[in-house]
Amino acid sequence: MESGAGRITCGVWCYAIGYMIMAYRTSCWFLILFACFYGLGSYPLLDHNEGMYAAIAKDMLKSGDFIIPHLNGVSYIEKPPLLYWLTAAALFLFGENEWAARLVPALALLLTAWKLDRFLTRAIGAPIAGPTAALIFVTSLPLLAMARMVMCDMLMTCFLSVALIFFYEWFEKLHPRGQGNRYLMGFYFCLALAVMAKGFVAVILAGGAIATFLVWQRCPGRGWLEPLSPIGILLFLCVIAPWHIAATLKEPGFAYFYFINEHVLRFLNMRQPHDYYTGHAWYYLVRIPGYLIPWTLFLLLLVKKNVALTSGSLRPFLWSWFLCFLVFFSASGGKANYYMIAGMPPLVMLLALQLERVLATDPRFVRGLAAIALILIISALELVKFSCHEGRGDLFPICQIVSWPVIGCAACYIFAVILLFKRLPPRWIVPLFGAQMLLLLPLLISGTAMAGERISQKPVAEFLKTSGGHAAVYQEFEELSALAFYLDKPLVVVDSRSSDLLYGQQHFDGAHSQFITMAEWMKQTPPLPMVILNKRLASVMTANHNLCVMQKFDRVSVIKRCK
Repeated sequence: MESGAGRITCGVWCYAIGYMIMAYRTSCWFLILFACFYGLGSYPLLDHNEGMYAAIAKDMLKSGDFIIPHLNGVSYIEKPPLLYWLTAAALFLFGENEWAARLVPALALLLTAWKLDRFLTRAIGAPIAGPTAALIFVTSLPLLAMARMVMCDMLMTCFLSVALIFFYEWFEKLHPRGQGNRYLMGFYFCLALAVMAKGFVAVILAGGAIATFLVWQRCPGRGWLEPLSPIGILLFLCVIAPWHIAATLKEPGFAYFYFINEHVLRFLNMRQPHDYYTGHAWYYLVRIPGYLIPWTLFLLLLVKKNVALTSGSLRPFLWSWFLCFLVFFSASGGKANYYMIAGMPPLVMLLALQLERVLATDPRFVRGLAAIALILIISALELVKFSCHEGRGDLFPICQIVSWPVIGCAACYIFAVILLFKRLPPRWIVPLFGAQMLLLLPLLISGTAMAGERISQKPVAEFLKTSGGHAAVYQEFEELSALAFYLDKPLVVVDSRSSDLLYGQQHFDGAHSQFITMAEWMKQTPPLPMVILNKRLASVMTANHNLCVMQKFDRVSVIKRCK
């Protein structure tokens, strides 16, 4: 009888624990889905990269040419086409709108979060760390911002992360018996997709991370050859080779520009044109805490002593992954704030595993970190409001959102959560802290939408459509690139200074009609309206007296030749 009662009691406890874990996971995933898709199409496409990449996908859909990407009517071969293909499919299925254009990177973020959760929960046996890692990754504001823009970095991060997780599961045999080869094939297939997302840098990053891990584990020489599966390599080549061969045959200058200029010379800081940022060796090291806002303070958990992270090879693998990516991007001559997001999944998993164990041993420490972080958020909102009051015009859209009632509601929410920290089980600190996204994300999206004319050319495109939809732009195509998506027509570029269009301009037979001088534009009949940045307006109007301003916007003006 006692044994039966014991089994019943054990069963009840197991059911209760399972229910609580499931409720925790459900709460985390509700916040994740909200963060990924809330307001995805409620603000216009941004200028620069987002406008350009969306326009390329739209051009593919219209022209039917899925081999050579075209931007503004000329070849654009800086990146592989996977993002453009998937975005074109989304535009075809859901319409030519902002939501469809941003769907692919948002889904990439969601898939990455799902894989982190599944890996830590099923393969490693960390039921709390799984959804915690997924929630931290998705609700870190800089990472979330990258996933809500039409750019290829989150897509590469997704496939590269899945590939490396597949490799680890194969290496440690964390799979059902007899399915090891499937995991190794999954590694090669996902690595190939990462290459198709952003280029052969994915192979270097994955190879470096694996080599670092094998050295750390002191694997014998035979262990280095075992992952080199002939069938896997063949699968990898079958995925990447068709497009690269077709593009080389179709575009005469592709081989040098894509393989040498974009990969080798960019790393060596010798790429032409030199239209990218550079920085010191510590460029990314000082930015890593910023990538995890608002979870930055929780990084202190990684240096907390007397807390066992995990046994076995997982810790060396995750650190090898993160540190290899950090060293590569730090050594590269070309830098950008968003490159290192590809190395954030392992850091997030390390943080989640550490957080699970600290919650079990020292929950007061985590409660203190969370309370301080929430208070800092209130302070940041207060600082924004103060900056707006001091006349910072560039923050005006945010000023209209961050009002005193909003700050008051945020304060009530934050201090209510701090009080709840003491009453709820420790693990619920994580979703309660992540729930601030329910407050911060709508604020950020509303501020972005209100900044319309400052960050996008959608209002300008709507004005131009009333006069036929054809237009010219003056010099800086990149700063006006959203026009190419919204007008759905190639733009005439006057006195071009565009580095992104330079290759196409030099290798396009019809470039003489697409790229013209100011004198040629002045002679046009009928004259095209020209979009010009306001900072260039005075000098152009002074040099050419026969010009009139049709419409002036916050950042640009539309001018024409007077009769």
